[in-house]
Amino acid sequence: MEGSPARVLLLEDDPAVCRFVQLVLDALPIDLVVCTTLREAREHLAGAPVQVVLMDLTLPDGSGRDLLDGLPGGAPDAARRTVVFSGGVDAVLQRQLEARGVWRVLHKPASVGSLLACVTDALDSLSAAADTTPALPAGVDGDPVGLFFGGNRSLYEAYRQTCLDQFPKDLEAGRRAADAGDAPALRRVAHNLKSVLALLGEAQAAQQARATEELAAVGALEPMRKGWQQVCSILQGLLAASEQRR
Repeated sequence: MEGSPARVLLLEDDPAVCRFVQLVLDALPIDLVVCTTLREAREHLAGAPVQVVLMDLTLPDGSGRDLLDGLPGGAPDAARRTVVFSGGVDAVLQRQLEARGVWRVLHKPASVGSLLACVTDALDSLSAAADTTPALPAGVDGDPVGLFFGGNRSLYEAYRQTCLDQFPKDLEAGRRAADAGDAPALRRVAHNLKSVLALLGEAQAAQQARATEELAAVGALEPMRKGWQQVCSILQGLLAASEQRR
């Protein structure tokens, strides 16, 4: 990878998670390409070489697992590392993914240190001229700044503002899905929010989003709608608190 930065492709449809990854990986000398759909990712992979693919499994036009079928030989080749970056990956699914050539599974929400280490390790495994990961203090308490952002409050605040800017769009997308009884669409919204809320340190809110995602996954429409109303109340409360601090 001498002469040009390594290319890392992020396949993720949640703007808040994309922003988090961009903020964290800005510390590395890489070219980060962000794709929000499988179609976009396939187009990029068919073009210039990509050294690391960092992908979610829940996407607007399918599952990230579908992308594995399009990689050489049905699995990542020797010049690429594929990392699944997703929530809700249990031990059985992780073994299935690894059997299909996934290099590592990174569970959401991930800390700054674990995300940096994962991408750097992937690049290290591909090249002898490895980049070093900046030293970040490890979080040891319940403070999200320490747990997930390496003690970097400015990074946390930048991410938090990105989330606050995105919440009104999430509220509208969730409202439309709930009103229409579109369980798959509401599941995607709740799936994205559970990781975002966990990264913000809103553990109970993240649990409510997870519960709503699970209800949507089985098509339980009325419980799903009630669960979404609770998520809405949480997001509206966070937005109101933010306005009061201004």
